[in-house]
Amino acid sequence: MKTSFRFIFSLGLFILMVSMVSIPQVTNAQRFNHPNFSAGGGGSRGAAPAQNFSRPAPAPAAFHSAPPVSRPAPAPVEYRPTINGGSYNTGNHAFHQSPAPARTTVNVRDNVNVRDNVNVQRNVAVHENVNVYHNHFQPVHAYAYHPYHPYYWGHNWHPYGYFAASLATDVFLISLANQQYYYDDGVYYQPYSGGYTVVPAPIGALVGSLPPGYETTMVGNDTYFYYGGVFYIYTGNGYQVVAAPIGAVITQIPDGAVQQDINGQTYLVYNNTYYQPISQDGQDAYEVVQVN
Repeated sequence: MKTSFRFIFSLGLFILMVSMVSIPQVTNAQRFNHPNFSAGGGGSRGAAPAQNFSRPAPAPAAFHSAPPVSRPAPAPVEYRPTINGGSYNTGNHAFHQSPAPARTTVNVRDNVNVRDNVNVQRNVAVHENVNVYHNHFQPVHAYAYHPYHPYYWGHNWHPYGYFAASLATDVFLISLANQQYYYDDGVYYQPYSGGYTVVPAPIGALVGSLPPGYETTMVGNDTYFYYGGVFYIYTGNGYQVVAAPIGAVITQIPDGAVQQDINGQTYLVYNNTYYQPISQDGQDAYEVVQVN
């Protein structure tokens, strides 16, 4: 019984496998056995003849240029100047607009009258009207009258006109402008009548030192030294005689000054220099002024 069952089962399995293998072939046959729909009528037709897919490559197409198209010539591009030295960009500008007025308005260079009209330099009247210098001719301090008391700088000092029969052996000889002077302790002498007389100090004379008792006075940024009615500046090589600077203030005037009244004020004149009496820091003093 078991043997029959195994036989039948094996036979059925074999038949099933054969059926499965034959199914694609039937399908292919059905795919090619369609009715003939050609002009010859119905009926079945055999398998379709094998198709030859090998085709010759098409001949290359001959090059044909495009037929000429008649188009109007473009309007000539209007010339425009370069912009900032570069090329003019024609694609970004409308050529039908009127030319930019840059060329016509760039008259700044032609009409640069700024340089011609720089009247600041021509009208700099500050140099002409620098009244600071003129103010030096006017008293800086207020007039304050006080009596004149001639001053003497020791026993070796003498006023103008003093006559000496002889001089010390250590006097200093000065040659200036074809003139000879003798200097001794702040006093200047010249030969006169067999002796020597005191004279005003010659402008430009240079001496090595000044006697004790000299004064210093400032005029602007300049320092002056004063002794025996004479003003000096220090040059590095010594003390050089200068004219009395306007605005200098000193405390003493030598013997020989002359009082002179001008416009209700009393001035002292010494060696052609005008001194105005003033009060400085509560003390009597004199300021060098110019009187026209």
